[in-house]
Amino acid sequence: MPPAHRLSFQRIWSRQLLHEFESICWQYGLKLTTPLFEISSSRSHYGSWRSTDRIITISSVLIENFSWDITLQILKHEMAHQVCSDLHADYRGGHGARFQQACDLLGLAPEFRRAGGDLPTLFESSEAPSEQTLEGRRFINKISKLLALAGSANEHEANLAMTKAGQLMDKYNLRQIEDDQKTGCSYLIINRRKKRIEGYQRKICLILQNFFYVRIIYAGLYDPARDAVHKVIELLGRQENVKVAEYVYHFLEDRLAALWQQNCHQYRGNARRARNSYYLGLLEGFYCKLEEQNNHLQPSSSAPSATSALVVAEDRQLNQFVANRYPRLSRRSHRGAQIYRQTYDDGVETGRRIVLHQGISKQDGNQGHLLD
Repeated sequence: MPPAHRLSFQRIWSRQLLHEFESICWQYGLKLTTPLFEISSSRSHYGSWRSTDRIITISSVLIENFSWDITLQILKHEMAHQVCSDLHADYRGGHGARFQQACDLLGLAPEFRRAGGDLPTLFESSEAPSEQTLEGRRFINKISKLLALAGSANEHEANLAMTKAGQLMDKYNLRQIEDDQKTGCSYLIINRRKKRIEGYQRKICLILQNFFYVRIIYAGLYDPARDAVHKVIELLGRQENVKVAEYVYHFLEDRLAALWQQNCHQYRGNARRARNSYYLGLLEGFYCKLEEQNNHLQPSSSAPSATSALVVAEDRQLNQFVANRYPRLSRRSHRGAQIYRQTYDDGVETGRRIVLHQGISKQDGNQGHLLD
């Protein structure tokens, strides 16, 4: 990046950091004096708080090479240091008990509280795996094997394997809640770099929330390369459930595109509306298929399709995790999309035959790696 452009972006990023600072203070009910923001080129320190001149410094290396969400975690870390000095007159700058209390106030995840320049990986730990972590890995491995079997050309065998995967998820998560096991919660951001979330994406999220044991949050995330805010989908849940849900999300998106490519020549009218109608129909058909499988497995339940949502609602660990990350959540209604009825109905019929399995190709990011 030319020096002149870099200087311009540094001013823009400083302004955005000020906005994020004010937003974090509002979210967590903190009254901190607004500091100055400085963008450095440091490769050894991603952030710092200097109480003497009241400056929070964030490295451009961090901003340019990592998700803005990671930048926000580093900003919270430095704000925790500011809490220590401004609210408790503690200028030692360490990471002791007072600092940990400040991190609690800011809902900062444990992996971002330590000193040093290494950034944590949200799903993996350098520490020896606990018994719960090993159980989660065994769970992922079993799900992976069942999804591989679901790729069978025999429709009965494929559906049976997918049903067994659903049974395994139900059994595993019910036991986690009953035993109150602390397997750890995490989140994953799906960012398509768009300014809106499409109706079909919301339908995929409904499937994830009702059948795959995750919470869904729609949020905005700043893109420092484009100086724009994109709408993103955030999956929150126990670590192993987040991995499975991410896989399912990308599987369904890819399958929608592939089926539309095969069948789009059949439909006339506005191409965008026809595609969206077909997508929504496919997802409704797949939703009904999952619901029927749940009905078959739990005939005595009055609301079998809500098993996942009910379990998630009772998961105290997850609820606390979500509250720490988003203390002031709000609900907003979403207007339904206009559809072509025949195109939609055709999609429903085809969607009932979708089988969730491994084997689709992935092209970027973390897609496809979680269940290898």
